[in-house]
Amino acid sequence: MQGHTTKKETDTHSTMPPFSQIPPSSSSFLHPSTIAEATANITSRKRVKRTSHSNCGSVNMERERRSKMTQMFTQLQTSVPGLLPQATREVIINETIGYIKELEKKKQRLEELKKLKETMKGVEGSTVECGNNNRNCSLVVTVSANVAFFGIQWVPRPGLVTQILKVFCNHQAEILAANVTVNNGKLILAITALVQNNGNCVVEKIKREIMGL
Repeated sequence: MQGHTTKKETDTHSTMPPFSQIPPSSSSFLHPSTIAEATANITSRKRVKRTSHSNCGSVNMERERRSKMTQMFTQLQTSVPGLLPQATREVIINETIGYIKELEKKKQRLEELKKLKETMKGVEGSTVECGNNNRNCSLVVTVSANVAFFGIQWVPRPGLVTQILKVFCNHQAEILAANVTVNNGKLILAITALVQNNGNCVVEKIKREIMGL
C-alpha cells in the first residue's frame, strides 16, 4: 500500500550515509601540488618545443649559408682561368686574388694605351723615314719643364726596345715610366723621362737618335 515502506527499503536507507559525510574520491579531487606539477610539465613541454623550433631555425640558416658559399666557390672556379676541378677553397681564393690583380694591371695598361693614342692622334698615320732602314715609324714628344713624354710607333723588330732605351741612358735621361704594347702590327712605346739641364736640347738629341735607329 501507498505510504508504507517495506522492511527491505528501510534497511537500505538506514545503511546509506548522508552526502555530506561521503569524502570526495581521489579522481575528483586535485591537490594543489598536483596542479603545480601539471602546470610545470606543460611549461616544460612548451619550452622544449620553442627550443626545438629555435634549433631547427639555426640549422636551416647554417644550411642556407653553406649552400650560398658553395655556389660562390663554384662560380669562382668557373670564372677564374687555370683552376682545376678538385682545387681547394684556399687555392680558389688565392688564384682569384691573383687574377683580380692581373685584371687591374691590364686595365691600367689599356688606359695608358688610350692616353697614348689620344696624344698621338695628330700624327697617327704619318710616315717618317727612320735611318737607312726606310721603315715606317712615327714619334711625338711633349715636354713640360724637365719631364718629357715620348710616344713612339714602329714596325716591330728584334732588339728595338732595348736600342731605344739605351738612347735615353746615353743622354742620362731618367725613365720614370715605360709601357710597351703591340697593336695592329705596330709597336707602341710610351716613355716618360726626366731630362737634365737644357732639357729641350737633350730631348731633341734623343729624338734624332731614335729616328736614326
